[in-house]
Amino acid sequence: MRKQDFENSPSGHLVPTEKGQWAFVPDHLPPKGIDVAHLAPQLERASVKLGELNGICRTIPDPLLLIRPLQAKEALSSSSMEGTFSTVDDLMLIEAGGHIRDGAQEAREVANYRRALAEAVGSFEDTPLCLRTLRDAHRTLMHNVARHRGAKAVAGEFRTNQNFIGALEIEKARFVPPPPREALVALDLLEKYLHDEARPRLPDLIESALIHYQFETIHPFGDGNGRVGRMLIALHLLMRGANKSPVLYLSPTLETRKDDYIDYMYEVSKTGAWTPWVEFFLDMVEQATEQAVATADCLFALRERYRELLQQAGRSANLLKIVDLLFVTPVVTIPAVATHLGVTYRAAQLNTQTLQDVGILWEVPHRTNPKYFAAVAILDTIAGRQPADARTSH
Repeated sequence: MRKQDFENSPSGHLVPTEKGQWAFVPDHLPPKGIDVAHLAPQLERASVKLGELNGICRTIPDPLLLIRPLQAKEALSSSSMEGTFSTVDDLMLIEAGGHIRDGAQEAREVANYRRALAEAVGSFEDTPLCLRTLRDAHRTLMHNVARHRGAKAVAGEFRTNQNFIGALEIEKARFVPPPPREALVALDLLEKYLHDEARPRLPDLIESALIHYQFETIHPFGDGNGRVGRMLIALHLLMRGANKSPVLYLSPTLETRKDDYIDYMYEVSKTGAWTPWVEFFLDMVEQATEQAVATADCLFALRERYRELLQQAGRSANLLKIVDLLFVTPVVTIPAVATHLGVTYRAAQLNTQTLQDVGILWEVPHRTNPKYFAAVAILDTIAGRQPADARTSH
């Protein structure tokens, strides 16, 4: 990291670290120099879009019908930004208890992300958003990962060594976050900022941008900082009530502008360019809400088409229950269906066969004991891809 690029930064200060290098310690929040008036029109647009998404969530009988698919998209995108690539098909098969021939480790790691995110959201029932929330999420995220994908990091614990970004050697790093001791101090202050009700508050979306930058700049874990930091966006907005249900996730839009995303935060550290960073963040929020609404519309249209198909055929209420299950878990087994409905294996088998007959479910090839069945149109919608031949092998 070039010392001269940061030594006059209005956003933080340099401290010496290992091998004669310098590390950047961000100043405490809130920063100076954010032009809120300039941001007002963009903030209004993003807030209106978020309100539309919140409105959709209030109209559905079970929010999980939307939450689970959108969390899957978030897990896939946030993981791929860190070099872990999987597909929604493999993710759902792994989550249903199945095995895949290729890419199993990557699919399990993405499944870790989704589980970490869901557990963090669920923890709000007992514990407010805090550093413990993030450590627990990191512990789940790093569970049983391959050594080259972060196993050297201690799962659920803040780092005790100096880390760096953009190179394999600290001397060539683009950016060096705070040393461990300074990082812990900065984290403690960030947690206090989250819960300081006495301070003047900025709009929630702007504060979320500030908090995300602060966490990523502190970079407190040995690995997984990007993924936990993007979880933090959703968790903060949920905590503040700006997002009424956990359905707004930025990774699918951030992934399309990954270099810009990194560069805008870098410029905050280097030159104090807070307003451009927040502008970019609000643009990502606006795009993410538009995408979430479009996905919701497609999923709900598909659900209604399935329900009408079954109702017109005079099918049982159990089939409608299975359809709703498929929007939460698009890959199922007959034992899972039996458990969900509270019926015998034979009854679940007959219901599953009916859904195959009408083209809602397809048997996943080469799977026995148990067999797996996929709602391929739902998987296509989550992945944002054109409907493909449902009978292609996994």
